[in-house]
Order: sequence, then structure tokens, then C-alpha cells
Amino acid sequence: MVRTSSNRRSSRARGQSMVEYAVVTAALMGFTVMGWPFLVQLLNALHKYFNSIYYVIQSPIP
Repeated sequence: MVRTSSNRRSSRARGQSMVEYAVVTAALMGFTVMGWPFLVQLLNALHKYFNSIYYVIQSPIP
């Protein structure tokens, strides 16, 4: 089987897309790990906010 230049180009394109996919995935995972403490604080603040809303809704004051 003879490889043509178009086959070589498509194999290079597939290799480039895999490299780009790996770089983007590593960047997203890196930002997630670096931002984890902020996300924990954000979720805790959201939990406190919703608790305060339910406290106001359930208060006996008309």
C-alpha cells in the first residue's frame, strides 16, 4: 500500500488535534485544582445564603 501525501497530512492533523486536546484538558484540570479552595469557599457561602433565605421565609413575623 502506497501512502500518499494526503494520508500523511491527515495523520499529522490527527496528531496535532490530539496534542491540542491534551493541552486543553491539562489546562482545564490544572485550573480546577488551583481554583479548588475558592470553589469550596464559594459553595460554603452559597449554602449560608440559602440557609438565611429559608430562615427569613420560615420566620413567624407576618
